[in-house]
Amino acid sequence: MRILSSAKVNLNLTINSEVIQGLHTLSSLMIPISLFDEIQIREIDSEDDIIQFHPENLIKSESTIHKALQYLREENNFTQKFHIMVNKNIPIEAGLGGGSSNAGSIIKFLSTEYNLLTPNFSKIAISIGSDVPFFINGSAAKVSGFGEKINPVNIEDSMHLLIATPHEKLSTSKVFEGFDKQPNTLKSNVSIQHGIEIKNNLWNASLNIEPKLLEHKEYLERIIDYEFFMSGTGTTLFCLGKEKQLKTKIQNIDNARFRLIALTKKIHCSLLQEAD
Repeated sequence: MRILSSAKVNLNLTINSEVIQGLHTLSSLMIPISLFDEIQIREIDSEDDIIQFHPENLIKSESTIHKALQYLREENNFTQKFHIMVNKNIPIEAGLGGGSSNAGSIIKFLSTEYNLLTPNFSKIAISIGSDVPFFINGSAAKVSGFGEKINPVNIEDSMHLLIATPHEKLSTSKVFEGFDKQPNTLKSNVSIQHGIEIKNNLWNASLNIEPKLLEHKEYLERIIDYEFFMSGTGTTLFCLGKEKQLKTKIQNIDNARFRLIALTKKIHCSLLQEAD
């Protein structure tokens, strides 16, 4: 089976000072977008799962897929093992949720295919990642708590986005450490587009860690002539715009400055699958 596991963009993100079980609570409006990792999964007769990534050196520790399988088995009498190959198109440490999407896609697919009980969202958010419940849900949603509260949102407008991921990366833990040191009165920029607040109150903390983000943001805004924002806790910058204009202006971007430059759009579901 081939699964397409999508990226996401945080149209807005507010991290609260409140901390529950060691995690900050948050509020975010998130959308799945048309950028996908490709996952091949098949049953194997083995004592252990085989989980591989391309590029091979991309994941250097236990992956979110390992954790997803672990929690599915803890909740179910389920022993089937799998060979899973992931072709990574979503850059890591980029704020696009690639690892969480992989985990959410595996949980959603296996729960449906094998009639398994899905672990509760609180456990998933704490143990695997705060974005994983969003990907299990699969559509645009307001996310709150520490990621476990999912309220689907119907966004009727089509949305076209240009996303640009610099070579620099950000550690989520370091971003939150920096955020905790900031005064609570520090405000983030807000833009209203499609009737939605576009903002991210981790921007200042991220900029303190990686000052080049401002240089990239200002460069993109000069070239594209739209305001850019940061998605999640990563380095990816995005703008919303008209598809025709974005297609024309993206050609003027210096590709060497970025790991990824792509035109994407809001999609309904974060998981697509098809038989081989």
